[in-house]
Amino acid sequence: MPFPARPKALLLATDLSARSDRAQARAVQLALQWQARLDVVVSHQEEGLFSKANAYVDPESPADAPAPESPSGYIKRMATQAFADVDVPLTIHVAADAPGPAAARIAQETGCGLIITGTSRSDVAMRMDPGSTLQWLVRHAKRPVLAVHDRVRQQYQRMTLATDFSAPATQALQLANAWFPETAQRTLLHGYDVPLAVLSLNDAPRAEALKVLYAEALQQAQAHLVQALGAGAAPWTACVQAGGPVRLLREHARSNATELTVIASHGRSPLRDRLLGSVAGRLLETVGTDLLVVPPTP
Repeated sequence: MPFPARPKALLLATDLSARSDRAQARAVQLALQWQARLDVVVSHQEEGLFSKANAYVDPESPADAPAPESPSGYIKRMATQAFADVDVPLTIHVAADAPGPAAARIAQETGCGLIITGTSRSDVAMRMDPGSTLQWLVRHAKRPVLAVHDRVRQQYQRMTLATDFSAPATQALQLANAWFPETAQRTLLHGYDVPLAVLSLNDAPRAEALKVLYAEALQQAQAHLVQALGAGAAPWTACVQAGGPVRLLREHARSNATELTVIASHGRSPLRDRLLGSVAGRLLETVGTDLLVVPPTP
């Protein structure tokens, strides 16, 4: 597996707002758990945030005098205060470009194996708003991205990974098993298709055909665990259901109190890749757990 057994450095992409507090807490918890360095990236576009377009500036007026502190200096000071009590090796980066590209670039430069960021909630729609930064990272970052949704109470105890048995999904399974071996409940979830020919059967033949499909899918999932993890498959439970991944993951998370959902960012084919990109976006909005999106390795 090309990804490290556990990252030695983590990157937190934050805007230092209250909605980033959960991502910050999870980043610190994982850095402590993995004994990893933490790189914090705060991105700002100076002309967009701090300039006053079309405003008259009188250089002789004290009110228009330049600020005693640059925007980047102010942001770095605020970040330093926000992480003052954090007992992990820490580096703060202030970037003057867009948040997603800045986080991906600095993660590459510093060797961070995981990018962590937060989500925000729309109180009107009661849905998770992934935000443009998170959506960009999920689509473009060349390393795993952890979207933090919940408050941090402890290490992850319940983890569910969705699979289509593709090579990227297998890599995601191996990574999740290596990164979170302390997780007590680990579930491999596979959604299988039911042919229309089966659904069109009469009641008794249809019920028998559905039982056969279920048994075959369960056997395939169990065999996949052994093939991908060997002896490491023992803590995992295979769960198969008919249906699409978004609904299955959402319902499984609610019924099993899942804390971490893991998916691969790519699937079996270019068409499935596009579909799975849409799946990742919908899961970010609706799954209701922390979500780890794992890209394929080169």
